[in-house]
Amino acid sequence: MAATLASSLLGHVLFLKGQVPFPVVQLARMPGGQSNSRGARRRHDLLVAFDTLSSHLQTTFSALSAAIALRRAGAPSDASAHLAFVVGPSVGAARARVVFIVDGLEVRPWGERDAGPSVFTGTRGEDVESAEDTDEESDEDDSGNDETDEESDDDSEKEESESEGDNSDDAQSVYFSEDESEPPPSRTPSPSPLSSKDVSRPPSPSLCHSAPTNSAGSHISTQNTSPQPQTYAEEQQTLRAAERLLSRTLANACAEEGGGMSAELAPTQTHILLRAPRCFKHPAWIPRQNLTRSLEGILQAFLEESGCAERSPKGKTKAIRGIKTEGVYVGCRGSAASEDKEDQEEEDDEMIWWVWDGKITGFSDW
Repeated sequence: MAATLASSLLGHVLFLKGQVPFPVVQLARMPGGQSNSRGARRRHDLLVAFDTLSSHLQTTFSALSAAIALRRAGAPSDASAHLAFVVGPSVGAARARVVFIVDGLEVRPWGERDAGPSVFTGTRGEDVESAEDTDEESDEDDSGNDETDEESDDDSEKEESESEGDNSDDAQSVYFSEDESEPPPSRTPSPSPLSSKDVSRPPSPSLCHSAPTNSAGSHISTQNTSPQPQTYAEEQQTLRAAERLLSRTLANACAEEGGGMSAELAPTQTHILLRAPRCFKHPAWIPRQNLTRSLEGILQAFLEESGCAERSPKGKTKAIRGIKTEGVYVGCRGSAASEDKEDQEEEDDEMIWWVWDGKITGFSDW
């Protein structure tokens, strides 16, 4: 859910900030025209970079969840995730800045599953083989007894054969009665209710409502409940509903007097930044310790101004000069936005900012 909304928001930001002539989704469906033209090459590069980032985000939030779980042992099972989209030649020379906040990200150690234990008691074929082995052993014992008791009369032999027949009938009836009461387990182990793909991706909460706030940010609320296992079709339907809700919220904000996030900017680069613990590990993200102080101040000022966090006990946060920070806040029902308490934290638990190693460059030629 978080990865899908982040990719969708980035597509809206690129279009609203004038970095692409058409929405990214529409741009991907349009014919390419002359493939050797300059505009076609830029369009191709942007779409490839956007698809790569969307793919990386699917595993990014899983890695972020695992990293937060390491630094917050015994803490609540959810946390906040922060992304920043900076439009400009560099992060320090930003022309536009959009913050994406997910409050209610599920914190789960890497590789943890919800699937219950599977117990296998054997297969029907193994039971049959063991029964046959028992019968063979009993037959060998009976033959040995017959050889040692050759002088026994015919009546005793008939009684022994009858008793053997009765015992075999009893064993067979017990075996089939077990089959009737409990079906035999399969030779092939049943698959786990959760696949590896479900683990790398966080659960999708159901959407409830949206409430646009001031021009500085937009709020989207979701319901935070224990999700039941969803089919692929149900999961895709939930994700599409979330994307429509985000699009409608941004459209309502753009229809306001301030114009929302829409701004005509010259095509330039768009930088993707992520706030994560120092112990966070992902091959697509590079730590940028030198940006942490400035971005932390920008994030805190935005949270206080938009009402997503309580005022700092140290007093009002120093106003950030320059461009206004915009953002989208996605919260789960039952979650409360709060600051991370980082007192007496270890070095690996420190929250720093990371930059995506890809390159997204806008274009206007068509």
